[in-house]
Amino acid sequence: MSKKREKLSRGLQSLLGGVIGIEAEAGQDVILKLNPQDIQPNDLQPRAVFNDKEMQGLVASIRKHGILQPVIVRPLSHGYMLIAGERRWRAAKQIGLKEIPAIVRHTNELDTLELALIENIQREDLNPIEKAKGFQELIKKFGLTHEQIAKTLGKDRSSITNYVRLLDLPQEIQDHVSRGTLSMGHSRALLSIQNEETQISLCDQIIKESLSVREAEDIVSSEKKQLKPHKLSPTRAITPHIQDLEDRFRMFFGTKVIIKERNGKGRITISFQSNEEFSRIANTMGIHP
Repeated sequence: MSKKREKLSRGLQSLLGGVIGIEAEAGQDVILKLNPQDIQPNDLQPRAVFNDKEMQGLVASIRKHGILQPVIVRPLSHGYMLIAGERRWRAAKQIGLKEIPAIVRHTNELDTLELALIENIQREDLNPIEKAKGFQELIKKFGLTHEQIAKTLGKDRSSITNYVRLLDLPQEIQDHVSRGTLSMGHSRALLSIQNEETQISLCDQIIKESLSVREAEDIVSSEKKQLKPHKLSPTRAITPHIQDLEDRFRMFFGTKVIIKERNGKGRITISFQSNEEFSRIANTMGIHP
């Protein structure tokens, strides 16, 4: 096991042990009662959407029973940074609680990011785009492969790849996936279309006509047959290893990257859509155009 995977596994065990056992680790964790106003949110956590109905249910539960599971924070020079438990923290602030149970964990910034990402990714109620962005952060911040993430989180590598590929979709379609008006199955069908305008048009049709995934696949297939040959990307054989490398390059540069390789030779193509994007990619490589 690589050091990075080992580190991620330790982080997962440490996080889940602290949450489930609610016991302080000797010399490391401390359980305190903290004022929610003294805790600030973690900007790097992947959760972006908070369901109003679910939050109302959580608020009602906390009003009746209190907070049974501590949030996890790390100390700052002034106050604390939230690592895990943002919904509980938000609900406590909404109710006006003056103190909540908190596990104070002494970690550095990278460990905080790791634990926050793992805690959120492990939750089943994250939407697919939030999960995709969480996996993307693990790739970018820790340099992990799809295979390493999959093994650490107990998932198939293809599952990680399918989530990350959602970020190739136009933002408008990603928003539909986030809201649940478009499923992962529908969005995966749209990924086989290369033209963004066509993707958005078919997305609107799928939603308007309440098409099933199978029906969506059929209209996508029909649309591809109608496209002129020069508009279709040529089919190319791609191994899981090359696909994983393309995904990692794409995460690093923030744009589409294609690797064509045969018998140890080939080329890497990095796409850009504007002078500003070209400058950003160059700066990422340490080149100042």
